Amino acid sequence: MTRKATPNSTIEELEGDRWPEPKFDSHLVRECNRLRKLQLRLFTVENLRILLGQDIGSRYLVPIALERLEADPFVAGDFYPGDLLCSVLSLPRVFWNAHPELKTRVAAVAARAINNDEVPAKAIRKAHDQFLAHG
Repeated sequence: MTRKATPNSTIEELEGDRWPEPKFDSHLVRECNRLRKLQLRLFTVENLRILLGQDIGSRYLVPIALERLEADPFVAGDFYPGDLLCSVLSLPRVFWNAHPELKTRVAAVAARAINNDEVPAKAIRKAHDQFLAHG
């Protein structure tokens, strides 16, 4: 059952799956667990980059990420300009096959980024090549 996302929803609520507190002491594991409990309206670019990089809550987070990327393809989390776009492009083929309308949007954003001569886009080009290889 797919739940309708609202700005006050959390990934945990939308997926109907409560994760136990992590037993593995890793910053990434703890952060992913924490972010699943965060209201969608509070997500920063870095929060989106982290969860999408792990393919957690992607069907709810990609539309939010795309709004930000369509405004600025090079919007950045903590790593480099375009790191959010790279995380989105790196989602598995099965996600894109299930969401062709989102795939079209991200392909347009990536094309804009790659064709921009002002910002180095080597990482984006690499992620885009892998995205295209998915078919």
